[in-house]
Amino acid sequence: MFYTNANGLFNKIDELKLILEMNHGISIVCINETHLDSDILDAEIFLNGYVMFRKDRDFKLDKSNCTISKGGGSVIYIRSDLDASLCKSFGKAPDSLAVNINTSGGDVCIACVYRSPSLNMTQNKILLSCLESVCDEANEFETILLGDFNLTQVSWETGQISGSINSKDQNIITQQMFIDLFND
Repeated sequence: MFYTNANGLFNKIDELKLILEMNHGISIVCINETHLDSDILDAEIFLNGYVMFRKDRDFKLDKSNCTISKGGGSVIYIRSDLDASLCKSFGKAPDSLAVNINTSGGDVCIACVYRSPSLNMTQNKILLSCLESVCDEANEFETILLGDFNLTQVSWETGQISGSINSKDQNIITQQMFIDLFND
């Protein structure tokens, strides 16, 4: 499995193809902050031998006049010989997506999460709800959550939160139980 935060995929697609050419064993590629939109065709970011699942940003982060904010987005490429399908229960997650992969050892869900630090509380609650839904489904299959959660004040090893009790991250983590979700 290969994961990266691309901070723009379109201008790095040739580099990604080179990485995959040099590392033939990569079956799953997960990328955050693709910065793609409907002007970029699937064919322009196609990887030979992979099926692509793509989620472009489809919402507004700020109070600007634009319909959709730039940035964000995620993509998952699954080697074409694997049996993969989009996880529908994760469909409303902002900038994130999940796929189910049917393997001989059982089903595996891969969730590629990008949590923008600019998400409002409603958007954070939607993301958390989708994460909880995917984790609840773990009774049927294994779940791998990966991505950029932009929770810089969290020590993921200890579950400790540093910084002001009134910080946005502290409120998000404690009120919405991100730490509890990942410790289960």
